[in-house]
Amino acid sequence: MAATNPMRKTLITIIVLGALAFTTLPRSDNVAGLRAAAAQTGAPYRPGYNLLINPGHEHPGIYFAGRGEINVAWGWVPFWEEPPEGVDPRDPYFRTPEFRPVFQHEYPYRVHSGGGSNRWFNFFALNKKAGIMQYVINLPIGAPIRFTSWLQLWSSNLSEQAEIPPKSIQDGNLKVRVCIDQDGGPRDMTDPNLVCSNWAQPYDRWEQIAVDGVAMNSVVNVLIWSSAEFPVEHNDVHADDSCFEILPARGAKGICLGQGFIETGPGVVPPPENVASIKAPATDQAQAKPKPALTPVKAPTGAQPALAVNAPSSLNIRAEPNQKAKIIGNAKRGVVLPVLGKSKDGNWFQVRQQNKRGWVLARLTLPNAAARAMPTITLGTDEESVRSDGKQ
Repeated sequence: MAATNPMRKTLITIIVLGALAFTTLPRSDNVAGLRAAAAQTGAPYRPGYNLLINPGHEHPGIYFAGRGEINVAWGWVPFWEEPPEGVDPRDPYFRTPEFRPVFQHEYPYRVHSGGGSNRWFNFFALNKKAGIMQYVINLPIGAPIRFTSWLQLWSSNLSEQAEIPPKSIQDGNLKVRVCIDQDGGPRDMTDPNLVCSNWAQPYDRWEQIAVDGVAMNSVVNVLIWSSAEFPVEHNDVHADDSCFEILPARGAKGICLGQGFIETGPGVVPPPENVASIKAPATDQAQAKPKPALTPVKAPTGAQPALAVNAPSSLNIRAEPNQKAKIIGNAKRGVVLPVLGKSKDGNWFQVRQQNKRGWVLARLTLPNAAARAMPTITLGTDEESVRSDGKQ
């Protein structure tokens, strides 16, 4: 999907807002729940689209629990850390942030594109687990996913500055990250299935921050999480132009990276009221967990022709250079085998294993230069053969 220009972004916002009611929502625990009237469609979304509601963080917003200091762009939900039991709620290290919009016509340097952005901040205080979040539904379990957002921080003990925009001076070590709760909700910052980007500190500039994950449920929760160390006068976070997508393959470029505003894809609906309780079967979640990284394999060194097995687990050794030939052996990942030659089409190497000869699929090996230079072997001899892999 191509990025949309700021004017179109604003027009889209106005059109969508015309169909939405300006709602006052109650707060549940320390998270104000999104009470969307839409139901889950059940049809899984596809790669190539932004699956977020209001990805441009446009206002007007929603006042939560009737509190005028908590106003978040529609489609997004604020969260924060409550003081531990027995701690004064006025404690500056556990202060509920204010959530207030920023508008382009007032503070153009605090808006990445369009008419506004989300902002939350503390005044001579901080909150280590504050931010905004959104549930995304209708995901294929096991699909690779990515969440990105453009973020800017302003942290300063000096608000009265001659320079515009003001700079982060005597900062509170404010930082921000983006996260995906891969198994859905409810929000739990200690969930082992919560994957996050590294902490970033984009002071006085916009930076796109990204994190990849795997959908372990048909529902995931995406979060923008901020934290600070010192309760300075301003610890302000600005968020704009977010994007969430299903990737065609793990690590693929996708549509979000390097882009600004990307409008919501067709058919995307808000999450239902019970979204935090939607859970995938435990077997599906287990199967969707990312597999451990494979041990790296390197091609053999030296002048003798050889190859290293680069199959995920083991490589079959076959009697002839075709995938229907008899399996006469196998070699585990990383094992080095001497090379005797290659097939006419170059898709197979003949190797020796335990005084037997056989054929292995070339694309699942890492040959050295000497092996690649070996001559073609003519079939039809009386040689004994070998082969390795699993199902090649």
